[in-house]
Amino acid sequence: MAHVPGETIAVKVERFGNTLAVKAQLTTRDALLHNMIGKPMVETDLVGVEDGASYDLSSLHGQMAIVLLYNPACADCASLFGKFLDWARDRARRDGPQPLVLAVCPSAEPTHDLRTLQKTLDVPLAVGEFAPGGKRRLAVQPRPPDLGSRPARVLVLDGRGIVQYLGPIAPNSDDTEAVLDELFAAADQAWRHSR
Repeated sequence: MAHVPGETIAVKVERFGNTLAVKAQLTTRDALLHNMIGKPMVETDLVGVEDGASYDLSSLHGQMAIVLLYNPACADCASLFGKFLDWARDRARRDGPQPLVLAVCPSAEPTHDLRTLQKTLDVPLAVGEFAPGGKRRLAVQPRPPDLGSRPARVLVLDGRGIVQYLGPIAPNSDDTEAVLDELFAAADQAWRHSR
């Protein structure tokens, strides 16, 4: 029997002799991304940890951005910023302002001293909510502090605040290079839209 995205199906899971019945709504990565890709970024009220700078990702004023929804528990995620910065510096040398590369932690990150964490990063670290004042929420919120080795989320926004890419990225997985290729292809497109 064939199923289609949007359909709700019953799933039985057997584990250690126990059976659990659950319902799941089918979707595809494309269907999930359809809610964000090519659409304006929601208004954000992010504040820089080091300097108190305000970051509204919906209003980039011509500057494109690569934003990692960052969890300090992901020990190797910080290594991604060097790759993002190399790409951004190369674009700035070609023509135009350097794209923004930003780390964003959920504001409810109680387990880390954020000022100490900022000193370990080569990019600005910001905290805050993606839905100030009860406005609609970003479809993919930063993962909670138990992220561990699971992938982080990365956004690419063009200079108009339009989401060009949204996806998971794990710093040391078998497909990291392929994900970076896909991300940088989207970033190149966002760069062209921002000039």
